[in-house]
Amino acid sequence: MATPLRMPDLGTVEGDVTLVRWLKAEGDTVSLGEPLFEVETDKGVSEVEAAIAGVLLKKVIAEGAKAGAGETIALMRRPGEPEESTESPEMPRSTAAAAPVIRALAEKWGVDLAAVRATGPGGRVTREDVLRAKSGGLPAALPRANPAATGAAPANAAPLSLSHGQAIVARKVSQSNREKPVYRVNVLVDMSKSIAIRENGKAGGIAIGWDALFVKAAAMAVTEMPLFRRYFDGDELAEHATTDVAVAVGIEDELFIPAVRGAAGKSVAAVSREIEELAKKAETRTLQPSDVEGSCFLVSNLGMFPIDSFDAIIYPDHSAALAVGATSPTPVSDGTKIWIAPMARLTLSVDHRLINGKTAARFCARLKKILENGEPG
Repeated sequence: MATPLRMPDLGTVEGDVTLVRWLKAEGDTVSLGEPLFEVETDKGVSEVEAAIAGVLLKKVIAEGAKAGAGETIALMRRPGEPEESTESPEMPRSTAAAAPVIRALAEKWGVDLAAVRATGPGGRVTREDVLRAKSGGLPAALPRANPAATGAAPANAAPLSLSHGQAIVARKVSQSNREKPVYRVNVLVDMSKSIAIRENGKAGGIAIGWDALFVKAAAMAVTEMPLFRRYFDGDELAEHATTDVAVAVGIEDELFIPAVRGAAGKSVAAVSREIEELAKKAETRTLQPSDVEGSCFLVSNLGMFPIDSFDAIIYPDHSAALAVGATSPTPVSDGTKIWIAPMARLTLSVDHRLINGKTAARFCARLKKILENGEPG
């Protein structure tokens, strides 16, 4: 008799998670508490320990497929159980490859899952499969008449989808955009001292990234103005206990938001090294929950592109975000003379329910002073 191994409830994770990699092969012996597989959530990639000891008989969920809490992902043989069928008495094979929400949808529409042609990853039934069966259409895996002639995608093409992490990012920014009344202020900053910090570091064999300068400056300003650690959690006001600043990291077409811990108290070189390490983790998709949780402020830098300014979206558990544009030679004046200086436009987005325009302006003024005085160094 096979025992179903179910996806555990991972706490704060929303919706299904992606099973990234199995750490055991079918037929392997698994100890209780031994790392068994990896999942990708909105917090990164984490190992999940085995909740059942025994032999891994069959993987029901393939690598790259999604599963919800409580869904059977594998069949196990516990110690002492007979070596018989790998079918679970609790979940027939015809429905094992459909997520709970899909099974509920099929029941609502009166669709027999056993008769549905599955086209999802790992042979899983998708929402589109159920919808197609409801409407009496052909399964996606069957050929249709000359799709090239109409410019349509081939009938058996895999449906486009975001990774679980990117789907969570999309949901969070959508939530933030709906809920937060955003007020924006911007400021021009002379980056001469910041450039000097980078050049001095280079002369000493230390590479200092632009992101590090803005992350440390923002952390210093937030430390001085702890109101920026507060945010609305529904209708309740909450506050982060520490000043950890997140930095937007773009890898190909994906966005990651890892956090730099205690940047205000670190050297700018140390902050730069930490950002580089986080970016490498993002590139290899190995960010851990501890790398992304608990930040109170976001820095997004597009200064490497010819972008003068842009607006950053505030994350749901933040009250502000800083967007950094390109540094460009710009005419400036003190009223008596004109000269050219390397100037960057910084745009601060704030949740206007919590931070008013005057407070936002004070924050920008402090940020400008920190950068123009070379304080991050």
